[in-house]
Amino acid sequence: MRWVIASIVLACATPASATEPQFGRWSADPQNCSGVSSLTVTPTTVQRSSEFCTIGKMYKADRALYIEGRCSNGGLMTRHPITLAMKGERLAVTWNGERIEMQRCP
Repeated sequence: MRWVIASIVLACATPASATEPQFGRWSADPQNCSGVSSLTVTPTTVQRSSEFCTIGKMYKADRALYIEGRCSNGGLMTRHPITLAMKGERLAVTWNGERIEMQRCP
């Protein structure tokens, strides 16, 4: 029985690959892609406004990436959860408890 449960968990939660649809530049307003409200996601980092995060742990389940962000904002280092979930062509971002939807920048 434990083997079956472990198999189901592994099937649903897999490591993220280098070609995830979440990677790229995002903004709540695509006309403001260079502004402070934009989000940049790479295979190793996530940056939103003035907060820069390296990716500690990351796993994928369904169409979402679950990230442990090791973040710096003005020199203060913190760790917090980041979720990047694809909703069609939009990206639902949960950043340390705050949720926003974004569109891909051109």
